[in-house]
Amino acid sequence: MNIVAKWPGSTHDSFILENSALKDMFERGAILEGWLLGDIGYPLRPWLLTQVLNPTTRPEERYNASHIRTRNTVERSFGVLISRFRCLDTIEGSLFYSPTKACRVMVAVAVLRNMCINNGVPIPADCVDAHDRGRIGRPQYIGPINDGVTVRNRLINGRFA
Repeated sequence: MNIVAKWPGSTHDSFILENSALKDMFERGAILEGWLLGDIGYPLRPWLLTQVLNPTTRPEERYNASHIRTRNTVERSFGVLISRFRCLDTIEGSLFYSPTKACRVMVAVAVLRNMCINNGVPIPADCVDAHDRGRIGRPQYIGPINDGVTVRNRLINGRFA
């Protein structure tokens, strides 16, 4: 429901989020419920939960497993998007459009995807996961104000203990 299509494909997702209206909405409290999930390349925030880098308890391990399963669902959706809309296939390395047109294609595909969901259009059987971008192993950034740790620990102790 929120797409930013103005950065080159090599731009890290966390940079895009940091420069997005969605981040600003969370920061100023315009979005009051829910969390975003990010891999460990994202900063931990009260509204953006990352994995526990080195889990030491069973609840932390269960939280990480749940976090990974949920994120994998999101990552698989990119593969489905690419399979459903072949114009996004970058098997040769990049989209063969001008940057301006590539941005328009991305927004159009996002709109079409939402229209498919809203109208119950099934995902074609040949749409398989073609996109796995796990980033396990990158160092975790935990920003200067560590509110995210408090929120994540409260969630782990309340739901995964």
